[in-house]
Amino acid sequence: MEANLTEKALAKTMKHLLSQKPLCKISIKDITSECQINRKTYYYHFRDKYELVNWIFLDEFYNYLDYNNISNVWDFLEPLSVYFYENKKYYRNAFAYKGQNSFSSFFAELIEPPLKQHFEEVFAQNEFYGLYADYVSFGIVLVFERWLKDHDYIEPEKFVEIMKNAVFGLAEKVLSEKEDLSVLKSKDEK
Repeated sequence: MEANLTEKALAKTMKHLLSQKPLCKISIKDITSECQINRKTYYYHFRDKYELVNWIFLDEFYNYLDYNNISNVWDFLEPLSVYFYENKKYYRNAFAYKGQNSFSSFFAELIEPPLKQHFEEVFAQNEFYGLYADYVSFGIVLVFERWLKDHDYIEPEKFVEIMKNAVFGLAEKVLSEKEDLSVLKSKDEK
């Protein structure tokens, strides 16, 4: 129980600090001083500040998501958008860090397995389904990062609607081009 309280206190401190300044400007000393604990206690719970940033996401959102109510990608992206929006100052800075152990990489790796599972079903006959999942997971990371950095005035519901329009519009265009190619091929074969 005490460990959980300490982790929560460290998380609250990190959220406060990262909402104010970039991750590269936050030290373990900053966290421990504000939280009024010693470094040894910090390192008992977390390896480094990057692990704490990732733990916050798991603790506040990912571990509490109701996976029984997720039947498609949008069922995940909608509550995720609301969560990121409610914590936009913090996640703007979390996504901004691009070094080793970045939140962006952690987030992409976290969402990749369910995407791979989804794409395995869709592209069962294609050996590159994992590559498709990589492509989509890193695309999702970049879209969220860009939204929080440059367009955070857009409400989460509108943001998801924009993403849906982009995905469905692109899919429609690709299918249309694929049909056009099929028609051209059939004409060439005659």
